[in-house]
Amino acid sequence: MTATEESRPPSISVVIPVYNEAPIIARCLTALLQQTDLPDEIIVVDNASTDDTAAIASRFARVRVLREERQGITYARQTGFDAARFDVIARIDADTLVRSDWIEQIRADFRSSRVDAQGGGAAIAELSPGERFWFSWWYRGFRFWHQRSIGVQPMLYGFNSALRREAWLAARRLVSMGDDRVSEDVDVTIALLRTGHALRFSPNMMVKARLFRSIDREKLARYYATDSMTLARHRFGNPKRWAQAEELMS
Repeated sequence: MTATEESRPPSISVVIPVYNEAPIIARCLTALLQQTDLPDEIIVVDNASTDDTAAIASRFARVRVLREERQGITYARQTGFDAARFDVIARIDADTLVRSDWIEQIRADFRSSRVDAQGGGAAIAELSPGERFWFSWWYRGFRFWHQRSIGVQPMLYGFNSALRREAWLAARRLVSMGDDRVSEDVDVTIALLRTGHALRFSPNMMVKARLFRSIDREKLARYYATDSMTLARHRFGNPKRWAQAEELMS
């Protein structure tokens, strides 16, 4: 690796899949455009919204709005990732609020050719008023538990992750499309690991996320089931969860 390869800052596309996010998309995009270092492009993928999400997003500079009529996060994600034109694809959700140095941190991290993809840290939005980014320890605890349970690490979660465009192009053939029995975040992470890419966790790549919305008995049961079925699909991670998935699918 030459010094030039190590030091050249990568260009960055940000992809945001959205569905009926009119009340919050402006806040998300405003945070992105108040960065110490701006992204090279922002792609908002409108997943057949029936509200004003697309119209609101199109008013922002650097934003390209794409329409994906097929309903589902996997379709919206793939449309955005495939359309990205720059070196690194950074992904967030519509309710993610990035810290002011988020793009700066991604650009610095991906200057090294030793990283192909990474997940970032998260503060709890519900408990972080104003410019505060608090309770990130809670998220790190959740990461530790989840990764240990499924036997896959480091996880890339859709509300805060980034990967090289070339890594996506190599891994996308292994990623499931339109299957509601698959956990999308786990699916993408495993696809990248199976294709030999170097993944890591970067706690300084920080956002606020609405983490408490997932603390619901019904949601947690559904996530547990789809995680298990995703592991079984790839024959990857914790083999005990494969057997549980086979019972669920039988």
